[in-house]
Amino acid sequence: MAFNRRNWPVMVRLGLWGLGTRMSAWTFFWGSLAIAAGCFVYGFVNPLAFSGVLFVFASLWYYLSIRWVDQHRMWS
Repeated sequence: MAFNRRNWPVMVRLGLWGLGTRMSAWTFFWGSLAIAAGCFVYGFVNPLAFSGVLFVFASLWYYLSIRWVDQHRMWS
């Protein structure tokens, strides 16, 4: 990675920890939304699966982190 992530806020660094590119971050965003949707649907079969809908918050965290890095033009 040719950029210094130490300049990023802690919450952005944690949100994108281990993700080196913008494409991988978007993949995790969409994956989290898919898991949340799947858990919502499966929750009608097994009510315990509704807890997986909390992945919506993970996708929100990815989105806000991606948006911060985009606004500050800090992708590699």
